[in-house]
Amino acid sequence: MSDNEESPSAKRYKSESVISRATLPKPSDSNVHNSNEQQKVFNDPIHGSIELHELLVAIIDTPEFQRLRRLQQLGATYYVFPGACHRRFEHSIGTCHLAGELLKHLHEKQPTLNITSEDVLCVQVAALCHDLGHGPFSHMFEDFIAKARPDAHWKHEQASLKMFDHMISKNNLTSCFEKFGLYDRERSFIKDLIYQESNGEESNQNRADKLFLYEIVSNKSTGIDVDKFDYIARDSYYLGTKISFEHMRFIKFCRVIKVGDGKYRLCLRDKEVNACYEIYRIRDQLHRLAYQHPVVKGIELLLREVLIAADDYLLFTASNGSKLKLSGTIDDMSAFSQVDDNVLTLIKHSTDQTMENAKTILERIERRNLYSYIGHKHAKYTEDSHQNQWVNVRKEIIEHCLKNTEQLVINKDDVLVEKVELSCGDRGEDPIKNMWFYTKASPDTAKQLDREHVSTFLPTTFREYDFRLYYKNKHSDLCRNLLSAFNSYWPDKKDPTTTAGEQSV
Repeated sequence: MSDNEESPSAKRYKSESVISRATLPKPSDSNVHNSNEQQKVFNDPIHGSIELHELLVAIIDTPEFQRLRRLQQLGATYYVFPGACHRRFEHSIGTCHLAGELLKHLHEKQPTLNITSEDVLCVQVAALCHDLGHGPFSHMFEDFIAKARPDAHWKHEQASLKMFDHMISKNNLTSCFEKFGLYDRERSFIKDLIYQESNGEESNQNRADKLFLYEIVSNKSTGIDVDKFDYIARDSYYLGTKISFEHMRFIKFCRVIKVGDGKYRLCLRDKEVNACYEIYRIRDQLHRLAYQHPVVKGIELLLREVLIAADDYLLFTASNGSKLKLSGTIDDMSAFSQVDDNVLTLIKHSTDQTMENAKTILERIERRNLYSYIGHKHAKYTEDSHQNQWVNVRKEIIEHCLKNTEQLVINKDDVLVEKVELSCGDRGEDPIKNMWFYTKASPDTAKQLDREHVSTFLPTTFREYDFRLYYKNKHSDLCRNLLSAFNSYWPDKKDPTTTAGEQSV
């Protein structure tokens, strides 16, 4: 490379780019992109025809990405809502498409942002790969790992980063990435876009004029991003519920503006502020209707027990040829890539006698012999209760129920208390707290809105807990006594919102 020649990574920041019909800008330097790039069209029930770049197709055509075809998007929700049969595969493609649509809009409306083809490709790759680390049955697998390996502190987002690296290495994709100008620096940037603790401000890729790129796939500032756009639209469609939020309208009113901290961030037209509340209202509705439905959570409890019972006996081959149990696969992406929803089939048809307990629990689900849902109690969220008090509260509730049903024979292990968190805002905060807006008269000036100026008819609380009592059996007298004991636990807590559940969920 001569002294005057740009490095491959530096070409990412070229100032001139033109958005193509396929949402990807074509740089003026033909050495970065092949003029004969292969596009592929996917037919999607939510977004219609989706045209994706050659690199994105190369990622899709790997075993690691194809594994997402075998992961239900809504996990155990499918047992209650049989229409919710969609997979993480199509959600990931939809999220990738929306990321491209948003960047296409920004480039067309604000060409001075200098959004390069590499920028677009990095963001779309991040959107495509953001769920690579999910385990079987959606977020239930995280609950299983928390029980089986409490010290692991495992998150699917971190697993997505490991699986991303594994996918590139295993399928020799490095040259394909570099063909389109994505080198080590860009691949690190992609991983930051998928997951990081901060807003990207300490990232080695951060530039003040490109901070908005971090807000597209996983928005740490507001929680409103294309991931949420797709799953709200897709989940609602397959659950059969109607929603009023239009993600494409939201995208059309997005602009990038320099805000008070000197950074360039995604901003929204002020008249669309109610859409911010609406997206979280719909999210809360979906949680209450489906994701956190009492029967769904009861089935998740059973599924978790199935996996715990099978953990030591369900073995997968690691990269070095050794065998890892199910909970151990999170340490080896070669083994983890073999783990999907089909683990239940492996358990069901196993002839190993050590699997009998797991098979018995699994049969309860298939015969609809589920745990009895006794009742629930809404409780106000506090940071204390979130961080420190849950274990004590659960223990107190169970002990209180057992104490007040002493005349009946109840096994302590058969009484379960689950805490469900419900929220209408990012981290339980007002959705517009961290958002920036612009007006029609001043499209290049960002400001924050006072909620009182939006409406006086807005909620003041955006997060609550739902404590739910389950009993592993269906004895009606025991269930009634447990409900009475559960109710009597709360009067001193000054919140009378206890509600009886259906004794057989």
